[in-house]
Amino acid sequence: MRNLIMFDFAPGKLVPGCLIFFVAMSVQAAGYSMQPIKTDPARIQDKVMLSVSWESFKDLELDEVEDFDGWTVATELVVPFMDKFQFRFNLPLRTEGDAVVKSDHWIAPGMEIDVEGNGGVFDFITLAFEHQLYREQDKGYNLSYYVGGGAVGDALETTLPRPRKGTDAINHNGTMWMLGVKADGEHWGKQLLGNLGIRGYSRSDDLNPGNNDQMYLLDLKGAVIFDPWGRYVHPVLEFTYLGDFTDVNQVTLLPELLIPVNPHLELKAGVAIGLGGNGSEIGGQAEASIRF
Repeated sequence: MRNLIMFDFAPGKLVPGCLIFFVAMSVQAAGYSMQPIKTDPARIQDKVMLSVSWESFKDLELDEVEDFDGWTVATELVVPFMDKFQFRFNLPLRTEGDAVVKSDHWIAPGMEIDVEGNGGVFDFITLAFEHQLYREQDKGYNLSYYVGGGAVGDALETTLPRPRKGTDAINHNGTMWMLGVKADGEHWGKQLLGNLGIRGYSRSDDLNPGNNDQMYLLDLKGAVIFDPWGRYVHPVLEFTYLGDFTDVNQVTLLPELLIPVNPHLELKAGVAIGLGGNGSEIGGQAEASIRF
């Protein structure tokens, strides 16, 4: 991996330099591939990888609510097998926040409510199969495809009262499928990654601002990993789009920092900046990935 870690054997720095040298060599020997927060590499992992992520959001718009501010935590497990295949399992763990009921709502327009539950918002429990078709050493780039699907695990409960009894829930049922391609490679001295996919929500609940429970969303992600600042910190710039160019439009720019501590641990942090549409306006991002 080009410019992953730099080291110095100047007098008085021989021992630290040796340690960094051996870390760099073990990173390369392990087939290490740095990964941004959102954009996945096409290259199949050579180790099992477990990631835990946290992200905050502000002013997100859904079907019945707007000005949704909150945070969500999720985990992802990647299991490679037979050299060119892997499974990717995503599990949203927890979401909490507060929102405002839309002014055209028939029960409580303008009401401020709390939202929380053991699940995600647009992200469901999913399992995807990935297959790498081309390798960078043969074609100059890595290329793979993926197919998968999933369903809602747990509802997001709210304090919005129902007409007769109890309270309403967001995203309490739903299924989805997904497919797409991923590519990555080193070009112009930078590591470039791109994902092009489609999400099909065959059933969803209270997600689409256009009030349609069935939707098909373009899932676009791209990233550039720049040369490191110093020895360990790699600046990354990501762009993501989730939407259908009509009712759902979430356009986001993510400047972030990626720190490969060693071949087994990678730390990431960044800021998600909304560029219009009805997605989050601003939010924080953090992730830790462990390989074993």
